Amino acid sequence: MPYRIILLLNWYTAHIWNFIASVFFAFFAYFTDLKGAFHVMFASFVIDIIVGVWHSVSIKQLKFSMYKFFIAIKRMLIAFALVMLLYAADKEMGQDTVRMSKTVGYLITGFVIYSIAENGYKITGGRLFISIKSMIRKKVQDNTGIDIDQPDNVSDK
Repeated sequence: MPYRIILLLNWYTAHIWNFIASVFFAFFAYFTDLKGAFHVMFASFVIDIIVGVWHSVSIKQLKFSMYKFFIAIKRMLIAFALVMLLYAADKEMGQDTVRMSKTVGYLITGFVIYSIAENGYKITGGRLFISIKSMIRKKVQDNTGIDIDQPDNVSDK
């Protein structure tokens, strides 16, 4: 009897990493439809971090802070987790009318691009950034009734 238990434990320890790897890859395979959206979100977050650091160092004359960098990373991870959760809810509940995961991913990316445009304008003073900012503000206001520049002024639609 002890020989069988030892044999079972040896098999278990030899194959535990195969099981963990298969669960890990199955988890990520579930979200393969979001791969393109995650690439765009990741690129926009990285560009926002670079432009934000550039703005704070060159215009505001602040020192680079790893604390602020990690806050940006946490925001990015929370945004990814939210989109993944909404994707799972859409998929498992059979919601086909409006894909909430894509809509929220689009909104998150839009707000990050808005931040890039705002910091880009402060760095360069280019009118292109003001145009991008106003287009995003108008699109959000037309679709949701929310003015981005005044967060306390939310309409009751």
